[in-house]
Amino acid sequence: MDFPNRAEQVAKETNADGVGLLRLEFIIAAAGKHPAQYMRENKDEEYITLLTNEIGKIARAFGGKPVWARCSDLRSDEYRNLDGGDQEPHETDPMIGWHGIRRLLDEPRILKAEFKAIRRLHDQGLTNVGIMLPFVIRAEEVKKAKEYLAYIFNDNLKSIKFGVMIETPAACWVIEDICKVGIDFISFGTNDLTQTTLGLDRNNQRIQKQFSEMHPAVLGEIAMVIKTCKKYNVETSICGQAASKPEMAEFLVRQGIDSVSPNPDVVHQIRHIVAQTERKLLLELERKRFEQK
Repeated sequence: MDFPNRAEQVAKETNADGVGLLRLEFIIAAAGKHPAQYMRENKDEEYITLLTNEIGKIARAFGGKPVWARCSDLRSDEYRNLDGGDQEPHETDPMIGWHGIRRLLDEPRILKAEFKAIRRLHDQGLTNVGIMLPFVIRAEEVKKAKEYLAYIFNDNLKSIKFGVMIETPAACWVIEDICKVGIDFISFGTNDLTQTTLGLDRNNQRIQKQFSEMHPAVLGEIAMVIKTCKKYNVETSICGQAASKPEMAEFLVRQGIDSVSPNPDVVHQIRHIVAQTERKLLLELERKRFEQK
């Protein structure tokens, strides 16, 4: 759910249980200014107000249901048309370059502004808004970001849901360390996870046919993360294109994922597939119990 002005319509049409991914990039792009430019102009408050107002529209539309906002993940090549975008660095491979939580920790004023916007929403009574970190590769990144968040929430982190995106193999392999830092949820970003696991550029048409979230390596990582998160009572979810695929939805239900966040246009279809798979699992369980008697 990326466009605040469509939130009420989507909430009504889908009757969804919440928003598993609210990306800040679309709000930022619509306003026309790069977050770094707000900081260069010492207009942190303007950025905070923008996010507070726009995220608030979505939070209100979903009436108290969970809304997970992802901190900004601005790759250096994608937002050059914004005010201040001309000052972005030129990178040989922006997809694995200076973006996500690694950039936000290098430019903590942006990260703090985004946290402050969420705090302001909570002060307004919109406590259904949680926040998650993008493109994590180290538990130390989560720990540092959590320290900033704790300061902004006056050490009352029990009042906010805090999580991370799982978009890299590194995050999968250190998921236990991340859980030990203290998180409430994770959400799989399968576009990036598939890309970084398979070493494939998803935008390259020549190799597009080899890009598949159903690759055994990707499914193995997902299964491993869900299993570890269950051990630490960390909620698991998935968002984006893969969550909208019936075969992925069935696999995830069988792994015990807690929620699925598909695109709005397929919510009803995926809901049906989830229910269907759950019925299959119940029948299989009953059959095993019968055979053991």
